[in-house]
Amino acid sequence: MNTYTKITFCIAMLFSFVITAQEHHNENTNFTEEHGKHKLAFYTGFTHITSAFYEHETHEESTGKWVPTIGVDYFYSLNKKWSLGAIVDMEIDNYMIKLADEQEEERLNVLITNAVAKYNINHHLGIFLGPGIEVEFSESTKNFFVIKAGLEYEIEIANGWEIAPSFIYDWKEEYKSYSYGFSIGKRF
Repeated sequence: MNTYTKITFCIAMLFSFVITAQEHHNENTNFTEEHGKHKLAFYTGFTHITSAFYEHETHEESTGKWVPTIGVDYFYSLNKKWSLGAIVDMEIDNYMIKLADEQEEERLNVLITNAVAKYNINHHLGIFLGPGIEVEFSESTKNFFVIKAGLEYEIEIANGWEIAPSFIYDWKEEYKSYSYGFSIGKRF
């Protein structure tokens, strides 16, 4: 399946989430009156990249690398259960990956941007899924298509502030990674 087919498939899934969310929009319209429909959060955590290794190693002796990750998340609540958002993460490290064609690719401070749909299972627990792209700002590197899926547990602090531990899995065009971290956010 080529990249354009994957992107088209993910956009179709996202639109189906939006249509379903709009059907349920009138069920409970007062849930955001206290703190608002917008949420901005700052994320920090570590990403494990299974196919990553450092330049002084070989791929055979590496079991993957833990890379520090920071990010910004924005969500707009459509209703009590559904939100649409953008997740922008940056992996702060320089590492090598082995591609499917056996070539090695250097990655430096990779930026991953995703558009996601989020479904709140209950008041605290939510799951999200969406397409995106991994970009590295260098002339000789490749950009990769990404599908991000995650699980987040929101803990309300006070006055619209919350902390949310999360687990995230990225299916990238050439390799996969998973992240553990938490975000501190504010609803407004």
